[in-house]
Amino acid sequence: MASSDSQPHKRSDRHETYRPTQDIIIFMVFVAISVVVAFAMGNSAPDLDITGLVKKAVFMVFMFCNSITMLASVATVMHLIWAYNLSEFEQVQTALIRAMALVTVALISISVAFVVGCCLVVILLPWSTYFI
Repeated sequence: MASSDSQPHKRSDRHETYRPTQDIIIFMVFVAISVVVAFAMGNSAPDLDITGLVKKAVFMVFMFCNSITMLASVATVMHLIWAYNLSEFEQVQTALIRAMALVTVALISISVAFVVGCCLVVILLPWSTYFI
């Protein structure tokens, strides 16, 4: 009987303990940057002494998309903190899949907010001063 047969085999597969700390931290930094961009876009909104319903509706869409971005980003950070504290591969994978879905929603929402914000700025430009 060999000496290796008398000792129990230690399982070394990655399903036991999985710590993707560097990946999660980089992902958190990316999400934090998207939160900062959404916050900056929301604070740089133009003055609202607008008289048209279309202009107000455009601003409401802009603010709605920014709010979705902020909420999805905060929920993503919560999922990433949860994934950072887990050790089993399946649980980390579930948390990261949920975080990726939330980040996708946040990125789509911030893209729509950017386009709508550009449209809002174009609507508010005093075009008559450029053609006189």
